[in-house]
Amino acid sequence: MKEDKKEKFKNLKIAAIGSIFILFIVFYYDYYKKKQFDKYKETFKGETIALTTRITNGKGGLLRYYFYDSNKKILSGTRKRYPKFLNKFYRVKYDLKNPKSNYIELENELKPDSLTLVKAGFTYTKYYKYDDGVTSRYLEGFKWK
Repeated sequence: MKEDKKEKFKNLKIAAIGSIFILFIVFYYDYYKKKQFDKYKETFKGETIALTTRITNGKGGLLRYYFYDSNKKILSGTRKRYPKFLNKFYRVKYDLKNPKSNYIELENELKPDSLTLVKAGFTYTKYYKYDDGVTSRYLEGFKWK
């Protein structure tokens, strides 16, 4: 009976040490990947303004944003899916050779003026929204695209 308890205790110690070792490996791998991505981010030389547009649903949902590079619209996404980031402007850094490799800086929201937005490739567009409640006519609105 005592030998059986000692054997169980020994197996429990081995399992605990193994679990701690596996956790250490997982945390180290996560740290290594983050460090590697930080080094990769430092190679990004291009910088412009991006507009966050929507959050996609589902398991792999993303906060979608777009920016312009050489008059081409680049659509991208990030895993941070908080509604407070929607329809705002942020700085995005990207690789000059491959603009699809980019990183958006969600820490600081930008409040750019219209000249800066036009230089970044955005246009100020007019749209109409039907007000079927009170006035029953189209209301005019403007937004940056």
